[in-house]
Amino acid sequence: MTAATLAACSITPPDLGEIRQELSRHAETLPQEILQRPLTVEDAIALAVAHNLDNRVKVLEEVLAAGKADLSLFALLPELAAKGGWSKRNPKKLTTSRDTSTGATADYSVGEDAISRTGDLTASWNLMDFGIAMIRAEQEEDRVKLLLEKRRRALHLLVQDVQASYWKAVINEYAEKKYNSLERRLVKSVEDAETAERTKVGDPMQMLAHQRAIVDTMRQIAELQRQTSTARADLAGYMGVQSVISFKLAELQDDSFLTVADPTETIENLEIIALGNRPELRGEEAQFRIDVQEVRTELLKSLPGIGPFMGGHYDSNTFIKYNAWADAGLHMAYNLVDMLSTPKRIGQAKNVAEVTRARRLALGMTVVTQVHVSDLQYRHALKEYRLTEHMAGIDRRISGLASKSKQAGSGSAMEEIKAEASGMLSTLRRFILYSDLQGAKARLNSALGIDPALPPDPAATPAPTPDAAPETATDAAPSTS
Repeated sequence: MTAATLAACSITPPDLGEIRQELSRHAETLPQEILQRPLTVEDAIALAVAHNLDNRVKVLEEVLAAGKADLSLFALLPELAAKGGWSKRNPKKLTTSRDTSTGATADYSVGEDAISRTGDLTASWNLMDFGIAMIRAEQEEDRVKLLLEKRRRALHLLVQDVQASYWKAVINEYAEKKYNSLERRLVKSVEDAETAERTKVGDPMQMLAHQRAIVDTMRQIAELQRQTSTARADLAGYMGVQSVISFKLAELQDDSFLTVADPTETIENLEIIALGNRPELRGEEAQFRIDVQEVRTELLKSLPGIGPFMGGHYDSNTFIKYNAWADAGLHMAYNLVDMLSTPKRIGQAKNVAEVTRARRLALGMTVVTQVHVSDLQYRHALKEYRLTEHMAGIDRRISGLASKSKQAGSGSAMEEIKAEASGMLSTLRRFILYSDLQGAKARLNSALGIDPALPPDPAATPAPTPDAAPETATDAAPSTS
């Protein structure tokens, strides 16, 4: 017993350490060679899948459930009990007897040795317990499937969040890099207009209108920057990276050509796909099977416990003619009090199964609603993006004409800076709407329950180059610098 206790102590998991130290140790496990190169969206997804702490918890829960399913198979085996004993008696055990007819008492005699050794090895098998163990094993397998579906859903949401955060973070860095130099010129233009207004060099109303237009454009750009300001921190959390400055992102160039595709599936086909793929619905199906098996378990519990047994025995007592013997038989036990609660227990198990059925039906309606909403959001985001893309092209041409007019002497610096600011605003709005479009697409895929095409481990892929980053029909990776 002592040896077993010591062995158990040796395999006890270590105590919890200080949380900051635990986070530091986790940071050391991240692939530093990957974090030192500009990350594409595929790299970010791969890092999140491999190192996201919440996702790791889901994986461990799935492993734990699989271990329980394996252990439940041992309950199918018969019980095999071994026991032994050693005893010494002092003084010896002396016994006598009395004749029932005469009342005479016999002399004392010895029927046991002073030192006794016994041993037993008995195998027994309860058929009712065996049936329940079979059902429990099937339930554990369904619980593994249930956790697998929960992990699939968590993975869908994780990829969805990573995609949205990645594009917003890339666009935020683009805005900070390209807008900083322009912002100084915009501020200078507003100050010049204020000076001209005070000195009455030009038309005061024209100067005020120019100031208002520039300040309003700066305000809108600042609002767009605010929408993406926390994206890098969110992305770091999804990837399991503690510091927001410990990784670099691929750079988005001015001439990036971001292509999108029109939706091709009808809403009816999307509903069919979602109802067949959504992890929540599959999980409810596994839960319903568990509940049905629980009804059968309660039915088995209402039966008497019956099963065979067989054993071998040994007794060192020299006064016994046969010191070793074997026996076999059939035992049966029945708790009569359980008869009173059996109908209620079976009824309760059936009610639980019906609740699961109703929950699955309600969840199916929720899934259909989510598909409709996600499809509409994606279509509206696509329409808005294309209009904004068209507007950005017009603003670029206006900015070019304003610059040429100024160089030719027929235009003013105020019109040039105003056109340049409008062009920057349109470009930023286009990129942000592209990130919203990618987020809408990710939400639609998540609503459909489509498993994302996970990229391989980024540690095994070569560093991306501008020529090696092809664009797809729906998701173009930014080029690296």
